Amino acid sequence: MTIWSQAGGPSALRRRISLWALCGALPLLSLGYQITAKETAQALAHIPFGWDWFAHLVRSPWAQGMLALEIASFAAWMTALSEMKLSAAFPMSAVGYVLIILAGWTLFHEPANAAQVVGGVIILAGIWMIGRAEPEAETP
Repeated sequence: MTIWSQAGGPSALRRRISLWALCGALPLLSLGYQITAKETAQALAHIPFGWDWFAHLVRSPWAQGMLALEIASFAAWMTALSEMKLSAAFPMSAVGYVLIILAGWTLFHEPANAAQVVGGVIILAGIWMIGRAEPEAETP
């Protein structure tokens, strides 16, 4: 069964809502990963690359969080792909690009230029257009 399945009933509705929630969580997991990656990089920036750098990496709570988010993201993505069409699931992951620009601007005080803002709007418009497309009927 996929998210576009015509099976009815309350359990089908709960399943569909759960899958969309899972797809909505994917950009947030990606955002969390990118934030922890940035924090890890900043924490390791003063250490010359070598064995000491690796030792700090392994002990870093940011790096551990980054690994946990990567594992959670992988599990969520595999679950979504096992239940949904790729064309339905993948566009939601593009929201992560917009969230990362916003996080860079708000959390790390990185400037967001006009091209990034326009690109973000185009990404969101594309996701909206893809989401409004009628799903194709499944063949048994």
